[in-house]
Parts: sequence; C-alpha cells; structure tokens
Amino acid sequence: MAARNGLTITAVGDVFLDREEPASAFDHVADLFHEADLAFANLEGVYAESWERAPSAGVPLTADPAFASHLAKSGLDVFSLANNHSVDGGFAALLRTREVLEEQGAAVAGAGENQEAARRPAIRETPHGTVAVLAYSAVFPHGYEARPGWPGLAPLRAYSQYTPWEENEWNPGLLPRVTTVPHEGDLAALRSDVAAARERADVVLVSVHWGDFSRPFTLTDHERRVARVAVDSGADAVLGHHHHLLRGIEFYRGKPVFYGLGHFAFDLPDFENRLAREAYLGRGDEATVRAGKRRFGPYRIGPRDGYPLLPFHEDGRLTGVAVLRHDGEALQPAFVPCVLGPDNRPRPATETGEFERVAGYLRRACAEEDLETVLHEDRTEAGLPLLRVAPA
Repeated sequence: MAARNGLTITAVGDVFLDREEPASAFDHVADLFHEADLAFANLEGVYAESWERAPSAGVPLTADPAFASHLAKSGLDVFSLANNHSVDGGFAALLRTREVLEEQGAAVAGAGENQEAARRPAIRETPHGTVAVLAYSAVFPHGYEARPGWPGLAPLRAYSQYTPWEENEWNPGLLPRVTTVPHEGDLAALRSDVAAARERADVVLVSVHWGDFSRPFTLTDHERRVARVAVDSGADAVLGHHHHLLRGIEFYRGKPVFYGLGHFAFDLPDFENRLAREAYLGRGDEATVRAGKRRFGPYRIGPRDGYPLLPFHEDGRLTGVAVLRHDGEALQPAFVPCVLGPDNRPRPATETGEFERVAGYLRRACAEEDLETVLHEDRTEAGLPLLRVAPA
C-alpha cells in the first residue's frame, strides 16, 4: 500500500470543552480541520451523564456528553483517549466517552474495555489512503492502565532513577539527575502494535501523552526513546502532548516528531477552587504550598487575570496546528501558529507580533534540546501564518 500525493493530516494537542458557548469554540480554525483528510486531537477528560471518581484521580475532569457534538462539528474526527484524565470518572464513564465520540462519527484510540481494545488503532479510510492512529500514555494515575480483562488506557510506562549530579561530595537536598528505564512489556507492545498497523494502513501515526509539564522546553529521555522506537517500528510521524506548553520538533530517520503540541481548547472552569478542595498540585497546608511553589515556580497552575478557563502560565496561550502532507514518499510537516485569547478560543496568529512570538518560542524549544530543525516562515498558503518544518 502507498499513500497518495496530497494526503493531509492536521493534529492538535489537548482539547476538552466545558464552557457556556461551546458551539463557537473552534470557529477560527474549523476550516483547517474540515479541509484535512484526518484531524486529530487528544481528548483530555470524560464525557458521561454519570460517573464515579477513580480513587487515584487528582482533579476529575468530567462534563456533559453534549459537548462532544461540538468537537465533531469542528471537523475533528480522530481522538486519543490515552491520558491522565481518561479514567477520572471510572471505567463505565471512560467507555461512555468512547461511545459518545463514536456516535458523532469519530474514531477513537488509546483506551477500551480491555488491553486489546486499548491498543487497537483508529483506522480512517480517506480519498488519499488509509491512516492508522495508535495512542498511548506515559503519564497517568495508578490503575488507569488497561489489563487483559479490565478496561483502561494503553500504557507506555518507565521507571525513574534518581542519582546525584556530583559523585564526589555529599549534598543533601540537591535536585538529582533523573533518568528512566522503560517498561519492557509496554515497549514490546508498541513495537508489535505499530508493525500490525503498518500491515493495515498506508500511514501510521503514534500519539503519546508524556513529559514534564512543570518546566518549559524540557524533554525527558523517555520521550526521545519512545519516539525512536515508534519510528524504528514503522511509524510515519509521532504526536506528543501533555506539557501544556509547546515543545520542540525534530526529524528521526526522516520522520517528523512533534514532541509537544500543547493544549488547544482545554477548559478548566473554577479550577483553583477544585484544586483547593482536592488538596492537589501544591494545595493544602503551608508546607505543601511552599513545596508546590518551589516545584513549579512561575509555571504553577493557578488563576490568571482575564483567562477564567485557562489557569496556565502565559506561554500556555501559545499553541498551533500541526499539518502533515504526504508528497507520495513521506509526510512533510508544517505548523500553523495559533494563540488563545481570554475566551479560550484558538485562532491563527495573524495579529502583529503573535506569529513571531509563537515561532520564536518553537525555535527556542528546538534549540534548548539541540533538535536540528529549521522553521521557515511561509505566508503563501491561503493567507495562513505557516511555519515549514525541515531538517537543519
């Protein structure tokens, strides 16, 4: 099988609608989704009429299933359910979320009624070829992972190791060097899943929820390792998310890896009060608050004046749409820089200074992690602010 010239895929990071006027959430970007053969997003929450809190959940993200129709009307048609909020409302609510999306005509990957279903790809037949999307999560509460006879998400775990930076001295309390050891069973499953999807589709995409959301620009060794395993196993592109801040882009063996697409339309109403009620993410007694401030610094999740649905650092207002076009040989990547305003509606970065700010942030994200990628401005396509992505 071979993808035909012109296959177009768009992809964004985390989405979750929970607002008073959901119908207009994607008005500024819907054409990008509708014009693509496939439009992907990570659904960061639960849509179910009723739910029961998972014991290990942090702050459960749940909302009315009616919001799902607005996701579908926007043109988004393939969703990952593999993330740290997908089982917040319990297993029945997870399966109801999948059902709600499928009722809207969407395809879903990354979670299901058992391990086999969670690892099954979303398959989309398009006029330009068949696309398979596999989805996994490296970041999630204990118990969210699917097992042979149990619902959940498709995991890609790793074990953290902590060692001192300086081996020649005692220095209690110094932040350690963190390295990871992969969960070999999960890595073997990834290899097997990609190889099987390769037999069924012209193009295989791997989506992973991963990384450190508490610091900008940083990539863990787990992210880099998993991306390489995915491509070595046959993936045509890797799509990462979870950080809430954009991450860098690189090519590995000629295949694009978007390490972090940020969040796109991710609604967190009244989130500070919800954090306080749960004593979560640095909320609680004075010692916990101090520790939380030390851990997150300016990137601590909390109220931001004028942005009632988006309690993240101002850099979290920079986002965008990955665009992947097949030229008959490989997927060629580009990126449409977007910004989030006080209404939390993503729109292309067309106002003075916006494009440069997003492009500059992405360039710095690549430079901080020594990713050999060049981002070229291109305004020739339908008036959209566009960054062409190429190897250095």
